[in-house]
Amino acid sequence: MILAVGQFIGTAVGSLLSMTTSSQLRWIVFIGAVLGVSLGVLLIPGYGLIGAAIETSVAVASKNLLCVYQVNQLLGFNTLAIWRKI
Repeated sequence: MILAVGQFIGTAVGSLLSMTTSSQLRWIVFIGAVLGVSLGVLLIPGYGLIGAAIETSVAVASKNLLCVYQVNQLLGFNTLAIWRKI
């Protein structure tokens, strides 16, 4: 269930940023990887598999939310606002 939350955010966001610019995406992936490794070192020894699931979910969700922010800055629309009428 914890991993499903992170994947849901990833699915809602999509990969629009990867189609627009690679330099911004490179930094976002780097930040997500550093966050994932850092949280893994902190959470896995104490919480085991639950800590690993939380770490993965937070790293994936933060990477995707940073992508949403960058798409909003570069292209001027919010990819999470899928429920609005066009």
